[in-house]
Amino acid sequence: MSKTAITSPELAPPVGPFPQAIEVGGFLYYFSGQVGQDPATGKVVEGGIVAETERVFRHLSAVLKAGRQEFRSRLRAPAYISRA
Repeated sequence: MSKTAITSPELAPPVGPFPQAIEVGGFLYYFSGQVGQDPATGKVVEGGIVAETERVFRHLSAVLKAGRQEFRSRLRAPAYISRA
């Protein structure tokens, strides 16, 4: 089975040596961590958890779009929240 790296042109490039998602056999199999970062400034958006969560979902939407997928095709989306 072939693997393809998926990276959205709408987002800042990943900080490490990994793509924003991996497509395996026509399915987006894995998403890398997304944070509530503004792609234009590289800074976490202001407004707390609500604004950050909204930004994360915009990022996920952009990655899905790059992989020609939609939210409705997702089975599971774990979220890890920490206090910084």
